[in-house]
Amino acid sequence: MKTFRKFFCIFLFFFPLVLKAEVKEIPFTLDDRDRIIRTEQKLESLHSEVNTRFDQLFNFLWAIIEIFTSMMVSVFGFAFWDRKFTQAGML
Repeated sequence: MKTFRKFFCIFLFFFPLVLKAEVKEIPFTLDDRDRIIRTEQKLESLHSEVNTRFDQLFNFLWAIIEIFTSMMVSVFGFAFWDRKFTQAGML
């Protein structure tokens, strides 16, 4: 048990020194700043590309909706027209 206490005391003594070594501050250089600026520019260009792609997709979906709507209107129009002339012929 005494060896455990000794080990524990030594551990408590050296533990803050180990933590202090890990918290070493790294300086921020101009290369890091330039790298961040380049990354932001790339992200901005990617953002504009994604926006244009979504606009294209949105326009395509509107075209699909218009085609579907015109097909449904023509089918219902034909059905009503056919029903009207079918009933008129029976009388």
